[in-house]
Amino acid sequence: MTFRDLPAIPLAVVFALAAWAPATLGQGFQEIIETNFRAPEFPPPGENVSGTTWINSPPLLMAQLRGKVVLIDFWEYTCINCIRTFATNKKWYERYHRYGFEIIGVHDPEFDIAYPVENVRAAVKRFGLPYPIVVDDWFKIWTSYQNHTWPNRFLVDAKGIVRYNRAGEGADAALERAIQRLLKEAHHGLEFPASYTIPHEDDPFAPSCGLPTAEMYVGDWYGRGVLANHPGYKKGKTLDYQLPPQVKDGRAAVSGRWETDKNGMIYRGAGSKNGPGTDRLVMRYHARELYSVMNVSHGSPSRLYIQQDGKDLTPQNKGVDVQWDSQGRSYIQVREPRMYYLVQNPKFGSHEVTLFPTKPGLTVNSFTFGNDCQTDFPHL
Repeated sequence: MTFRDLPAIPLAVVFALAAWAPATLGQGFQEIIETNFRAPEFPPPGENVSGTTWINSPPLLMAQLRGKVVLIDFWEYTCINCIRTFATNKKWYERYHRYGFEIIGVHDPEFDIAYPVENVRAAVKRFGLPYPIVVDDWFKIWTSYQNHTWPNRFLVDAKGIVRYNRAGEGADAALERAIQRLLKEAHHGLEFPASYTIPHEDDPFAPSCGLPTAEMYVGDWYGRGVLANHPGYKKGKTLDYQLPPQVKDGRAAVSGRWETDKNGMIYRGAGSKNGPGTDRLVMRYHARELYSVMNVSHGSPSRLYIQQDGKDLTPQNKGVDVQWDSQGRSYIQVREPRMYYLVQNPKFGSHEVTLFPTKPGLTVNSFTFGNDCQTDFPHL
């Protein structure tokens, strides 16, 4: 989940990397950028003032945080790349908060479902994030940092200078060493417990891990949608779709009545009360794990049946959100708007997944994936 075309922000800001990079530490996935600029001040708080709302904390100012080492973490609650960083963030917070380390999670929304503060608040509780979070719905903080991606982590020293930056996942070992370095700069003579070891970090994107299908936007997402049906997307219109003869890897197709929306395809058919019906969404992918952002903002909580390669899921390949009905048919109960865990295969491979909606109003936003080296994180 990376670059987003944000209409309210100049594209030169959204797509440009910050121009503060005189050197790097590490290589490839282990790389962090050395920077040297003053951390921008947070905007005045208020949902109607600056689009910012604080969670887990009263509103903060960077000026209040002088003397602390601060990690500014840009994230989004439906973003699998962000979700895979939470366990490390929480470990750092537990280890170093007592020594003057703080994390400020800056939440910037991608899909429409990620704008409401109550949805972000529910996600913070579900993921158990203990540090201050600021909802940045107007992208004020995002723009002030010239940010361009989720996740993106900026490390600020005790004098308020941004010293290091890491865009995307990885470089956790280098970032933790930088945290320790900046804390020791701020507190001369500081020593950490011997148990605070920094483990070797393997490359989760190495060719041996498998190269999964790229993220799939199901809706008409700024020209990046993956719908394989003819006649394709028709903005704001509901059509009766028929499945094409074939669906290629990285593409999705629907049958039945579906409405085109920028954020996803919205099911508008009658559904089926007695299990999988004829209406469906079919997608093909290659990966180890499969996730999907879905919601029922245009309907009500509903059961979504799921099959892989024409069969119901089993305990050996189901995602944590999958259940079975009394007849052994696999399904997901879609309630809150979030990312759902659909499939956890025992190994990397190519598959066809079919989703069967049972009520109108289900919206499928996107599909994302994990490889053989991206399975060891809490699936919450």
